[in-house]
Amino acid sequence: MKPKRFPPTDPREWLRRARSNLVHAQAVADEVDLAELCFDAQQAAEKSLKAFLIWHEQPFPLTHDLARLLRLCVSIDSGIATGVEPALDLTQFAARFRYPGEDDVPSIEEAQLWVAAAAGVLDCVRIRIAGNGASG
Repeated sequence: MKPKRFPPTDPREWLRRARSNLVHAQAVADEVDLAELCFDAQQAAEKSLKAFLIWHEQPFPLTHDLARLLRLCVSIDSGIATGVEPALDLTQFAARFRYPGEDDVPSIEEAQLWVAAAAGVLDCVRIRIAGNGASG
């Protein structure tokens, strides 16, 4: 089934893509590279924060830095920090494992913790957006 797409200015599209990254990150199988799980977890967190900023009509820089994005989000809603701070170190995975060569790959237990942190960011943002009248 083909998912409904929204314009890039619609936070629902960013949340849809964040959910897609999270589903990829949760796909633990023998064939799945754990480094790529961490990359997808980072992408899920990043796109979630960008959805929040779009929902609030706030511009954001082209960055993968979750701490920088969080600072922008906190200026709108200081309570968001609690749900996002556990995931801030995901920023390291935005480029670190994008290409072969890095040997220090997380264990399955570490990868699952990172994925859970990303899921927490997505949930935190979805609750805030849904509480303001959006679905997604």
